[in-house]
Amino acid sequence: MELRQLRYLLAIAETGNFTRAAETVFVSQSALSQQIQSMEQEIGTVLLDRSRTGVRLTAAGEILCHHARQMLRELDEAKVAIEELEGLRRGELRIGVVQTVNAYLMPVIATAFNQRYPDIRLSIEELAADDIEAGLEQGDLQVGVGFLPPTSTSLESERLFEERLVLVVRRDHPLGQQQSVAVKELNGMSLIMLAKTFCTRRLWEENARLAAAEPRVVLEMNTVNSILSVVGKTGLPTILPQFTLLEDAADLGAVALHNPVPSRQVGLLWHRDHYLCTSSRAFIDIASQLAAEIAQGESDSILQAAVS
Repeated sequence: MELRQLRYLLAIAETGNFTRAAETVFVSQSALSQQIQSMEQEIGTVLLDRSRTGVRLTAAGEILCHHARQMLRELDEAKVAIEELEGLRRGELRIGVVQTVNAYLMPVIATAFNQRYPDIRLSIEELAADDIEAGLEQGDLQVGVGFLPPTSTSLESERLFEERLVLVVRRDHPLGQQQSVAVKELNGMSLIMLAKTFCTRRLWEENARLAAAEPRVVLEMNTVNSILSVVGKTGLPTILPQFTLLEDAADLGAVALHNPVPSRQVGLLWHRDHYLCTSSRAFIDIASQLAAEIAQGESDSILQAAVS
């Protein structure tokens, strides 16, 4: 059995189709089919259940794919470990981050990391919290930036800061000059919000429920930047993390929320049983340093201090 055959089998498992799998691994469909048949003959059992509606793994196929993923991940880790004999001069680091944190934190961290380690390719993917944990479990990601505590017991974590949600308003809004507002005072207010698939939205709704407040969500959007743009144009407020307005937004302001205070812990995540490479440790160190400075309100000097 060859490594390329295992990669072919995984491609079929992920796509559910011989044609798409062949395109993924850059071979012809006939060559792909021949290699799978060769594996089945060698193992002595059927790995794929072929039907008109598609292809799915048999029980034996599921077992082989599970071990194939582990083998290929360990091979990748071995390559990284060997590359690190030359120091932080090459390699790739794959990071998963939730969208709300990505919007304000990752540009600063990515810039600082790139200036310190320009030869390490940093790949940052914006994902839901559950998908980040799944990516760490499967070895597709080395480090995640998400919410604590993680749901998986196989993940290690390091707290970065507490993230509070605030009311973001245009400065000419009736609440624009207030320092804080009780959540119950937003009862009946028209809001723009992230979709219900976001942890931010679910956290807000739980706190609104606790305060017996029922704001009117008149518009849902899927990105922080688009929401901020609409807030500026329409004057409709929104609920977003407190650090969303780190960059200059002359026409927008943040009003603190209380009774209750919507908050959660943001942290770094990694798999305790997977190889934590030198570049991952370097990323964790930089992220910890910069996140602490952001949390302390030192955003103006963050980047200069990080790369000096």
